[in-house]
Amino acid sequence: MSNELNYGVAILGTGKYIPSKLLLNKEIESSTGLPQDTIRKKTGIEKRYIANKDDTASSMASISAMRAIKSANIAIEDVGLIICATFTGDYRYPALACKIQKDIGAKNAGAFDVMANCTGFQVGLSIASEKMLFNSDIKYTLVVGVALQSRFIDWTDPNSATYFGDGSGAAILGRVPNGYGILSTDIFSNSNAYEAVRLRGGGSSFPMSSKNYNPKLDYYEINGLEVWKQLIKHQPTSIRNALKKAGIDIKHVKLFLFHQANLRLIEYLMAKMKLPMNKTFTNVEKYGNTADASLAIVLSEAFEQKRIERNDIVVISGVGAGFTFGTSVFRWY
Repeated sequence: MSNELNYGVAILGTGKYIPSKLLLNKEIESSTGLPQDTIRKKTGIEKRYIANKDDTASSMASISAMRAIKSANIAIEDVGLIICATFTGDYRYPALACKIQKDIGAKNAGAFDVMANCTGFQVGLSIASEKMLFNSDIKYTLVVGVALQSRFIDWTDPNSATYFGDGSGAAILGRVPNGYGILSTDIFSNSNAYEAVRLRGGGSSFPMSSKNYNPKLDYYEINGLEVWKQLIKHQPTSIRNALKKAGIDIKHVKLFLFHQANLRLIEYLMAKMKLPMNKTFTNVEKYGNTADASLAIVLSEAFEQKRIERNDIVVISGVGAGFTFGTSVFRWY
């Protein structure tokens, strides 16, 4: 990312929210018939957390947002932009970002949603960074990723029940000295696999009405093998492209943060790039796949656990249904 300005844009604080309702593999075994040892062996996932009855996407998002604001030690009124990455908002519309703005009292912020599915948070970071680099009116941007998926899962279907959990994560971006913060971004899509992961119910082709209602359309449909093929073929390319744009050799990357879809996928991806697992940080084992929230939550925990220090090169990379691949390279401030 070419920047002739005298400042950069960096992540200054993070926050997360995990709901309290625990769902173990033995419960997935009871509902799907898939042995818990098989779940662990195939995915690395031990457990996940799902929303309680009173949880909403906006309530989870707002909690993680306030924690990120506190982490960055900024005033709410100084937030100039809110970007929310989600496909499980409270309503079909308006944008969930507007509800977050209302709930946290960020009265001076513009707000909108993006939908890039499981790489949505990375796309949100990219949009926020690019807007801030060329719009001096925005002092700080709040980027939130939130997923309340449990209400769209057929818990008898092993293809989807095995993987998913709920949660939210957030980050605050602000200006820093030039040379720090975001260095490059790469985003591309392969729509040949458009139908491989989908939720059709409620879309304009499948509206919810009594005359054409089909309950099967209200749940995720997933071709797991196609997801694997897409990730191992295209995500390394996205990472290489982003590093090339930044002028950085892969050996100088301190930490890779990936969408937490499946531990075995992450292990395979690291092996394909000939990188040791100590160069990444994972939490899919305890949260499962939290979709748009996944990258935000793993970033927040890496930040909390001091896996990232000043001057570190950090790669944030994800893949979302459609399929959209995205990578951002940061020099940590």
